[in-house]
Amino acid sequence: MKIKNIYHAGYNDIASNTIFSATKQANNNRSASELKELDKKIDSITNTKIKVNYDESLFKNKVYFKDANSGEFIKIGLSDENLAKLKSTFDADDFYSRDNGSVILSGKAENFVAGWFGDIAYQRGYLNADSDGNGAMSSDELANTNSGFMANSSFNVCENLITSNSTSSYLKYDKEFRALHEGMSAKGKYASDSIEAELNKTLSNDKNSDGILEYQEIILESEHNSDTEEVIEKTFSRKKADWGEEVNLLEESPEQKALKQLLISGESSLSAKQKALLAKAGLLKDDSNLGSVIQNISANIANSKIDLKA
Repeated sequence: MKIKNIYHAGYNDIASNTIFSATKQANNNRSASELKELDKKIDSITNTKIKVNYDESLFKNKVYFKDANSGEFIKIGLSDENLAKLKSTFDADDFYSRDNGSVILSGKAENFVAGWFGDIAYQRGYLNADSDGNGAMSSDELANTNSGFMANSSFNVCENLITSNSTSSYLKYDKEFRALHEGMSAKGKYASDSIEAELNKTLSNDKNSDGILEYQEIILESEHNSDTEEVIEKTFSRKKADWGEEVNLLEESPEQKALKQLLISGESSLSAKQKALLAKAGLLKDDSNLGSVIQNISANIANSKIDLKA
């Protein structure tokens, strides 16, 4: 079902909201001699639970960093662009180049990369969700991650206006979430097929390398508008199926507009004229009990306000 001429408001109000943030850890400022000694043994003390197929990986720059959560070193691949971005952002002393071309991170650079790794592995739950431990995230495994996020929005039926006023994050990326956000899911906005791929995407999205991903760094305004429209259209389609064909959600009569407004945003959103129209049509039992609506709609749906997810 396609609703025409939808207007949008509120993107600028939520654009700078934090969606994901890197975990905090102390800087490991290692001296040149400490890094040289670490070079000799780092492969023997590197965590092997993080599986990466280096032969097939698209990220050829191997880097090491210490994970504050486990206390172990992690070896993972970064893209050319992300490694160059790190080197342009952090001190040269934070990068120790090994003879085989791999790099040991130190100081603020290590803190930054390890912080984002910690967010993805633990806060978003990639590590536990990888049930077979093979490093590749299947669709079923991704459903157990907390990769989802949304703009909390409401829809004014009379004005065809979607207004976004807040955001939520670290939501389950399950089938229901993906079904409502199919367009943005297909564009890979929420999740990736490995920790390595999600780390590279996150480093790239963190435009100013501040350890915070804002809504606008992930979702452009045009994408936000498209996604919220998809959600409201699917919500209407589902409710029309629940309510029955006698409720025509696209009908433009004043009575139907008032009914849609009541069902979507609650009775407090109705004007006095809309309340009178619904009462006259028998859709409200009386003016003193505006919570009583048509018999085939349960009270908990009638009195709720739908949050649109984007």
